[in-house]
Amino acid sequence: MEIDQNAARTGLLKHLDKKGGSVPMGLLHGYSKVAFQAAHQAFSQLMEGLVADGLVTFSDDTFHITDAGRAAIQP
Repeated sequence: MEIDQNAARTGLLKHLDKKGGSVPMGLLHGYSKVAFQAAHQAFSQLMEGLVADGLVTFSDDTFHITDAGRAAIQP
């Protein structure tokens, strides 16, 4: 099953923002799998893209939304 990349990216950014801006990788991966059916490889590709686009950072096994990431989900 192919995932909707745009919906998954937006959904992951919104989830990070809702959770205070930071979520450990394991918890975000679990959310991604349930909400978007993004298993390991798809999750990795999504997160690598978000990092490359400057919308999230990754440190200490945790993803953090950036100001650019927050701006990207504003209506």
